[in-house]
Amino acid sequence: MLDKYSLRVRFALFFALIAVAVPVVITVALTLAAQRMDDNPVSQLVLFGGLASFALIGIVAWVAQLFDTHVARPIVTVSRDLQTLMHANPEHTVDTDEARYLGVLGPTVREASETMKRLRSDIGKEVEAATKSLDEERVRLETVLRDLNEGVIVCDLDHRVLLYNRRALQALAGVGDLGLGREIFSVVNRTPFRNTLERLSNRLSSGRYKNHPDHLMAPLVFATRLGKTILQGKMSLIIDEAEESPQGYVLTFSDATEQISKLATRDKLLREALEGFCGPVASIRATADLLVQSPDMPVEVRRGFEAALSQDAADLTDRIVKMTDDYRSIKTSLWPMSDVNSANVLSCLSQRYRDHPVLRCDVSGEPCWMHCDSSAIIELMDHLIRGVLGYTGAQTFTLQAAMTGNRRYLEIVWKGTPIPASEIDSWLSEEIESGVGAMTGYDVLDHHRSDAWSEPVDETHARLRLPMPEPDTEHSQHVSGALPIRLEFYDFGLLQRQEAVGDLGARRLRDLTYVVFDTETTGLEPSNGDEMISIAGVRIVNGRVLTGEYFDRLIDPGRPVPARSTQVHGISNEMVAGQPPVHEVLPRFRDYVGDSILVAHNAAFDLRFIELKEKETGVRFDNPVLDTVLLSAIVHDHTDQHTLDAVAERFNIEIPEEKRHTALGDSIATALVFVKMIDLLEANGIHTLAEAQEASEKLVQIRRRQAAY
Repeated sequence: MLDKYSLRVRFALFFALIAVAVPVVITVALTLAAQRMDDNPVSQLVLFGGLASFALIGIVAWVAQLFDTHVARPIVTVSRDLQTLMHANPEHTVDTDEARYLGVLGPTVREASETMKRLRSDIGKEVEAATKSLDEERVRLETVLRDLNEGVIVCDLDHRVLLYNRRALQALAGVGDLGLGREIFSVVNRTPFRNTLERLSNRLSSGRYKNHPDHLMAPLVFATRLGKTILQGKMSLIIDEAEESPQGYVLTFSDATEQISKLATRDKLLREALEGFCGPVASIRATADLLVQSPDMPVEVRRGFEAALSQDAADLTDRIVKMTDDYRSIKTSLWPMSDVNSANVLSCLSQRYRDHPVLRCDVSGEPCWMHCDSSAIIELMDHLIRGVLGYTGAQTFTLQAAMTGNRRYLEIVWKGTPIPASEIDSWLSEEIESGVGAMTGYDVLDHHRSDAWSEPVDETHARLRLPMPEPDTEHSQHVSGALPIRLEFYDFGLLQRQEAVGDLGARRLRDLTYVVFDTETTGLEPSNGDEMISIAGVRIVNGRVLTGEYFDRLIDPGRPVPARSTQVHGISNEMVAGQPPVHEVLPRFRDYVGDSILVAHNAAFDLRFIELKEKETGVRFDNPVLDTVLLSAIVHDHTDQHTLDAVAERFNIEIPEEKRHTALGDSIATALVFVKMIDLLEANGIHTLAEAQEASEKLVQIRRRQAAY
């Protein structure tokens, strides 16, 4: 029964029992003594017995205080320090000065703690050596994911995100909050995913995937949640080792909005061409038939019909030319091309002839950027070089890029005379056998809206020139996106599917998803008109603080920011001017939070500001809440220092001075503190959300009773 009380409380109860027993024993003893006396000494016995009882009670209380100071409190302090050392901060120093009255216990604890640090250090070195290869593989994975041109997202069967790369984040930017542990449907529409996943699951369960040409992969076209972007990709099923049941899926995709738009334009162009040609062709045929059938037509009339026939033919020719140009433009834009540097293309081409017995190619000139299918261009130039070799016998070539104004050219230069156009035409009409399939040189040039010709360079040299399209992006001034280049986020621990738990309280603390948040305000009195001017949050998923998936917004409070508040958090009137008001920011924060557990340091303060705005903003935060101030008082009950700075120092967490008292900086610091608290809470028998909330509520009730006295 007493094991639910702390050590100091139990010691206090023992001394209280002694204090109660003293007057009882003295009273019984004096009563028995009075019964054996002839006179009536009761009043004297009561007087001196009472004085003796109070004196003994005082002595017991004094001894109890000394015992608490010299025994109970030092034992609790040393115990908490050891817990912090073992579960939260390996560098924490045990305060054995508190244990100086405990004899050899203090030195023994210090020796044990130092031994533990040495053992941890040795184990850490062994683990570091054993995982070095794994870390290298992880870095390679992250590098590959970061540099992929396609977006990559990995989800479990509940469509929770386990991994995403930077390209996926860019493609879905502005749509919603893509984050680990969150449903992908917060940013894309549901139906295509569920239908495709069902198809692949049926293919797996029936065994058809073994002979299916696409195995466990299927194409997928889907839209973002707002419907503004069309994405095209493939879904691949992740299965268990036994190949019996699905575990999740991998989604690779790219933006197909422009491509689909161009396909629609092409279809419209063809439809309009077919419909538009009917009238002119019918008119030309009718006029021609009339001229043929009326040989005796008067000359003036015939000339009028001939002029009309000529005009109709000219109009039809113009329309065909325009349609051809439009179609060629669309066809070119649909061909898979990208911005490449000429140096890369020409270097790859020259490498082919490194071991050639007679042919030699050197790369020269200033490189430039261009937009092309580099593989097809390399194959075409290789074909042309071999044609020049066979026609002229030239064995040494110079490969170079040239720019004239905005025009870009790839050039093949050799010592000799130019090649006749008819010969080049015959080369371009031949199929290029490798790299681009059954395509001719003209096909490659047509996709690039280009041409090829030969001309003299000087009296002794000639060249072949291929105009190249301009790059889509000005690379000399290019800045890679507005998103920061950072490591991709992934957590394959989430792949272990968890059964849905109706009562969050029964879930383990380390298995839950949290949003740790903080606010900055104009003052400390929300009920008297003070307003939020900043709100920030950071996610914790699977025990990891995802600093890249943060929420951080300034808010226009609609009132001046006092100078004394600016001195604390550094947010001035100029900084909040023009920022969105609270009724725009708070709904976005609610979407970011989702169904996560809310965590804050002194949560009651921040929640009060939010609660007062729920009616105005139309959102309600009914998520469970944990307060790290209360949790700190539970795991570190030997001290009354529970400020964020004090707790962070105990856990060896550094808060940069420039980030302190900013909503995002304090949110991240609180998140790091909370993650380390989870181990300490478990060491104190608190494993689930319900247990943490119950312990916090008990502490609140105790503080309220203490405040009443």
